Amino acid sequence: MQAAAGGLCALAAWRPAFADDPTWPSKPIKLIVPYPPGGVTDIAGRLVSEIVSRRFGQPVVVENRPGANGLIGSQMVARAPADGYTLLLNGLGGIVLPPATSQGYPIDYGSALTPIAEVAEFVNVLVVGANSPIRSLDDLLARARAKSANALSYGSNGTGTSAHMTAEFFCMRNGVKCLHVPYKGSSEVLVDVTNGNLDFTFSNLPPVMGLIKKGLVRPLAVTSPYRSRELPDVATMEELGMRDFAVTSWLGVYGPAGMDAKLVQRLSDAIVEGVRDPATAKTLGGAGFEPKGAGAEAFAKLNRDELKRWAGVAREAGVSLKFGS
Repeated sequence: MQAAAGGLCALAAWRPAFADDPTWPSKPIKLIVPYPPGGVTDIAGRLVSEIVSRRFGQPVVVENRPGANGLIGSQMVARAPADGYTLLLNGLGGIVLPPATSQGYPIDYGSALTPIAEVAEFVNVLVVGANSPIRSLDDLLARARAKSANALSYGSNGTGTSAHMTAEFFCMRNGVKCLHVPYKGSSEVLVDVTNGNLDFTFSNLPPVMGLIKKGLVRPLAVTSPYRSRELPDVATMEELGMRDFAVTSWLGVYGPAGMDAKLVQRLSDAIVEGVRDPATAKTLGGAGFEPKGAGAEAFAKLNRDELKRWAGVAREAGVSLKFGS
């Protein structure tokens, strides 16, 4: 893990001179989104493509390359020339959590990719069914402590995912044991929370917002260090007494390892400026994101810090997957 963390800020010895070429970019740029069309990552990817295209005057073509929790598309970018014409949009769920929770993961993202800019993050929210007797965070914890022999259940869209690891972190921090029930997708989890088959779940805000608005699930808290603009009346974990429990799912742009530092800076500046544009920020907010616009250095640090953090949570929680099994 130390090698992975250190590699995130290291550049390879071979540095192409594209950054000083006034004709760059002279052809379309590919932005690989390693998830299916229509999801939250795809939505963010299309906004990023517009930002970069507008800044540099070349088309930015979004290519969806789903598979293996983002691995297939990410490997494609890692193997591409470091010339700025092949970029990746990925984040916590694809870049950090798989290697943090898996043995034998086939790629060291720290040395294989160059972090360019953080684009956005989305709030995670703790929800229970609307008919659940659990009315508050304190109520949930009291019931969890009282039911040590018959644990409260929570669902996730798979072992090692953001929903799973956030719940494990929550349970560890509060000294409670809960039963993890993994599903194939978040929609199935939310159905069973709604109908009472699961006691609670942690969900990214975009897929659960419709259920909250319809009154089918009850939000108890958000895990971000700030209240969501979409749920201004829902308190943060910290406001409810859980200090240092700031968890968000973030997305950013990467390139292959070995990119010229000046080229990285050009791309980073363009993305940060574009994300901070009021119109773009409003569009991101409307899709359930919180715009970030952090540059290459800050984004590289975020990757290092998050890898260290979630690998530690995985060890303490006993989450250790064997890749490919």
